Amino acid sequence: MKKHSLIQTIKILILVFLVTSLITSCKKDNDNGSSGAPVITRVRTVSKDSTFKNITTRITLDSSTIADKVKQVAFDSTVTSGRLNGLYAIMGENLGSTTQVLFNGVSAYFNPALVTENSIIITIPTNAPWGSGQPNKLTVVTRNGQFNFDFVIQQPAASITSFTPVAGGAGETVTITGTNFNGVTAVTFDNTPATIIGTPSATQIQVRVPNGIVQAFIYVTTPGGTTRSVGSFGFRYLVYDDALAKGWWVGGWNGGDKPNFSNTSPVKRGTNSIAVTYLGGYAGFQIGNGGGTISLSDKSAVKLSIYGGPGTDGRLVRVMVMGPDKDGKQAITDNEGVVVTLKAGQWTDLTIPLSSFGTRPVILEQLRIQELSGISSPETIYIDDIGFI
Repeated sequence: MKKHSLIQTIKILILVFLVTSLITSCKKDNDNGSSGAPVITRVRTVSKDSTFKNITTRITLDSSTIADKVKQVAFDSTVTSGRLNGLYAIMGENLGSTTQVLFNGVSAYFNPALVTENSIIITIPTNAPWGSGQPNKLTVVTRNGQFNFDFVIQQPAASITSFTPVAGGAGETVTITGTNFNGVTAVTFDNTPATIIGTPSATQIQVRVPNGIVQAFIYVTTPGGTTRSVGSFGFRYLVYDDALAKGWWVGGWNGGDKPNFSNTSPVKRGTNSIAVTYLGGYAGFQIGNGGGTISLSDKSAVKLSIYGGPGTDGRLVRVMVMGPDKDGKQAITDNEGVVVTLKAGQWTDLTIPLSSFGTRPVILEQLRIQELSGISSPETIYIDDIGFI
């Protein structure tokens, strides 16, 4: 009886040993990673045209199922730098037991299903530090050690959050506020370069408004690329861009009362300009505000561009901004205004201070452009980008 019990006990111990060995073996087989230290050989971008293939491995243990691993099957080129929030593949050896991936010391999330012995698919975290003073290191930590790899985080594109003032004349200072202005190389108003004043910071740039700017988007160029402002620099109040502002009426005399607001050539900016053909001497182009009170108290000048048609070289026109002054009286009379000499075949950009119109108007009622040369034959001028700054 005792001998039988001993034999049974030995069998049970052998069975326990075998089961324990099997479990240990299974655990080792299911642990990602080898016993070697990790090595990174390169980093590759993940092609936007690459595809993912679902590979399902089913291991049944007591009716439970472990499944669904994803394998990356297409890659792009090898890189030594990367952008924030960019998707990359870390290539190497002994990566299967990875516990942490860091970019310049900042931990990045990774999906264990996208980790193999030879690759890790990972996204660079948006808070990874970049720029001078950084170690420029990609670090992979596994159960068997860690590996540091030279890798640079690229400067992100600049972001323009605001600029002030929102309008101004040539030579005036504009302060641009935003982020990631490090290493700014250029600021332009549309395609016109602006002079940078002083030393820009990472969050602020000061520039001078270039000559000839009526309305334009602001572009900032840094090592991270070129960024455009959401809103455009230009007028505090716009009268005519490619169309006359809503609520304005059209008057005029001796041909000036029939302007074409949809003229397509010549055009200063955009797609349309105003063509005004004067049929007689001292004719006038006249538009007026009928859409409500427009205050000029926060505006300093009127801006517009005039193009002289054939035969107009040296001709004179008078620009008049009409409305009441602070005492409620008409600021200028019919014979007052600012006289401008036309240039045939080219645009003349005008920025006329409101103080030039005699008593300064504080409410905008009318804008007139009157021919002063007393011509007897029809002549045409073109007007574009009318507004107040």
